[in-house]
Amino acid sequence: MSGEPGLLTIGEFARRSGLSIRALRLYDRIGLLRPAHVVPATGYRRYASGQLYAGRLIALLRRLDMPLTEITAIVGAAGSDAAARLADYWTAVEQRLAAQRELADRLVRNLAAETPAPEGTWEVSVRDVAAQHILSEVRYVNATEMGWIEEASARLTDLADRSGGPAGPRFVVFHGEVTEDANGPVEVCVPVHPDAAGRAEPAHREAYIPVVKGHFEPPRILSIYDTVRRWVREHGHTVAASPREVYAYGAVLETAGPGDLVCDVALPFR
Repeated sequence: MSGEPGLLTIGEFARRSGLSIRALRLYDRIGLLRPAHVVPATGYRRYASGQLYAGRLIALLRRLDMPLTEITAIVGAAGSDAAARLADYWTAVEQRLAAQRELADRLVRNLAAETPAPEGTWEVSVRDVAAQHILSEVRYVNATEMGWIEEASARLTDLADRSGGPAGPRFVVFHGEVTEDANGPVEVCVPVHPDAAGRAEPAHREAYIPVVKGHFEPPRILSIYDTVRRWVREHGHTVAASPREVYAYGAVLETAGPGDLVCDVALPFR
């Protein structure tokens, strides 16, 4: 019984709308779905049967894991505007799910191929690198777009072949953070002979750790970067340039075994 002609008790409204009593109380507090009447003496909420449409719509939208702020905007919008808002929301959800699916697939592959870390920590070595003349490409990429590195490497190697071939191993410089959300600038570099076009890469000293295929993918390789940075700091040096991966071993990533060396993680310092 509603106790008011034409009005529903909160329990009846909850049953018929598919919303819980607790949810209805919350939606009243935030202004999403206010009762048609509140009994002054008791504070009991009463709802009009005409509010069932909004209640049922809210229940359906919550099944999409939609935030209450977005639900409020849709419930308060006209039909075509509400439809457009819902379509935009679900497009964003599908894009996020696709990115998460790609990440999950990549992590499954990475973890399946990963080998245990060495006892203690990785050994850091130091070397002097002579000045080089390089061809390079720079692009802002996030973690899902790293396939561009191989494409750029192929283009630059082709250009180098027209000028006597590469003069040293290619390397990839990470000038900024690269994650799923951060697209730091990445530079792919191929050393060439001095008479070819390109730019100068200054001589430097760098700390480095050789990386096997079983340690190449995140999250393991990120620990290697951390180790090199820590070594530079703990030995009283200053970072002189951005970290890089130097591909001097001739390994093909797609066919390399877990124990095959694929690159060095290096950090120039002074």
